[in-house]
Amino acid sequence: MKSLANIEFGVRTLSVVFITVIVCNLAVLGFAFFYTKSFVERQNRKIYSLSGKTPVMIALGQNVKENREAEAKAELMELHNLFFAINPDHDEIRYKMNKALSMCDVSLMKTYEQLNKNGYYKQIVDANIRIQYKCDSINVDFSSYPYSAVIYGKTCINRQSGKTFRRLISSCELRNVTRTNKIPHGFLIEHFEIVDNSDINLNGGIYE
Repeated sequence: MKSLANIEFGVRTLSVVFITVIVCNLAVLGFAFFYTKSFVERQNRKIYSLSGKTPVMIALGQNVKENREAEAKAELMELHNLFFAINPDHDEIRYKMNKALSMCDVSLMKTYEQLNKNGYYKQIVDANIRIQYKCDSINVDFSSYPYSAVIYGKTCINRQSGKTFRRLISSCELRNVTRTNKIPHGFLIEHFEIVDNSDINLNGGIYE
C-alpha cells in the first residue's frame, strides 16, 4: 500500500509539473504574441518628417492614417519646390527634374517636355535667370478617391533687368502607392496640370 501511495504521489507530482510547464509555455507564447502585435502597431505609426525638401527622420507617436493629409501636402510641396524653383545650372535642373518626375505619372513628363521644347530651361541658363517658388496653400479633398488637390502659390522670376511675379495654381490627383525612397509619403501624383500662371503685381517681394 505504501508503494502504491508513493506511485500515486509521484503521478500527481508529475501531473502538476507537466501542467505547470504547459501553463508557463502558454504564458510565454501569449506574451510573445501580444508583444509582437504591439511592436507591429508601433512600426505602423511611423511617418516621415521633412526638413526642407528631403525626408531626414522618422517621427513616432502619430497614426499614419490620421496624417495622410499632412503627408500629401508635404509631397506636393516637395514636388513644386523641385519643379518650379530653378537655378541656371544644367546639372541641377536635370537632377531636380528627374527627382520630380519620379513622383508623378506621365502628366508631369508632358509638361516638362513641352517646356523643354519651347526652350524654357535653355533660356533660364543662357540668361542667368533664377526662379523662386512660394507655396501659399494646398487643398486636398479626401472625400473621394483618388484624392484631388489644388496647390496655390507664386513664382518670382529674377532677371538682370528686374523681377517678374507670377501666380501659380496647379491641380492633380493623389493615389496611394507603396512607400519607396523616391516616394516616401506613399502617394503617386497623377493628372498634374498648371491651371494659372499669369503675371501679378507685387509691391514687395515674393514672401509677402
